[in-house]
Amino acid sequence: MLQLILSGFFIGFVSSPTCPSNGEEIKHGTRYGLSSSISVGAGAVAGDAVILLAILWWLMPFIDSNSMIVTFLWLFGSIVLLYVSWGIFKEMKTVEAVGGKRIKRITKPFRHYAKAFWTGAAITAFNPFTFLWWMGLLTPILDSNGDISAVYPAAVLAGAFIWFMLLAYLVYLGNRWLNKRKRQVLLLLSGSAVLGYSIYFLFQFIRLVFSA
Repeated sequence: MLQLILSGFFIGFVSSPTCPSNGEEIKHGTRYGLSSSISVGAGAVAGDAVILLAILWWLMPFIDSNSMIVTFLWLFGSIVLLYVSWGIFKEMKTVEAVGGKRIKRITKPFRHYAKAFWTGAAITAFNPFTFLWWMGLLTPILDSNGDISAVYPAAVLAGAFIWFMLLAYLVYLGNRWLNKRKRQVLLLLSGSAVLGYSIYFLFQFIRLVFSA
């Protein structure tokens, strides 16, 4: 159980740097301050949760009734994670530093933070890749009896949440911490970790195919 939690948390954390909401969070952080940036990140995680619940409600009956789907979900997950890792490595070439000095805290009305939250949620929920992402991670949600385990997806969401909170704080600190080289190192580590999971998912697919 602990291994499942740590695995989910880790994959959620290291995969989040490529989420389109990162750009919006950085923009809000540099313009409006820490609270606005956090609101965008929280919205992004909420959008992830909405898509996850929709998949579990709509797709799970089909997976429970056909073990071949489970087998090929490992392959699908491997492809998705490979694509994510490729995107991370590609982003290393164009990543920019978060310029400026330390950003001051700016107080805005509640509707501003609500709008920031829904912006982050919409960017994630209406991104077709979010659906494919959760499809690719669906197999570890099932236990040995084919039942749903909520521990893994909850850990993934927790890892994503921690990433967005960390990003908001790094943006708040400004270029004292989030310079170009440090962002590239962070992306390199994230991409390598996601690539490792892609290889592991592919290995699971091959193992199931040859054991059938």
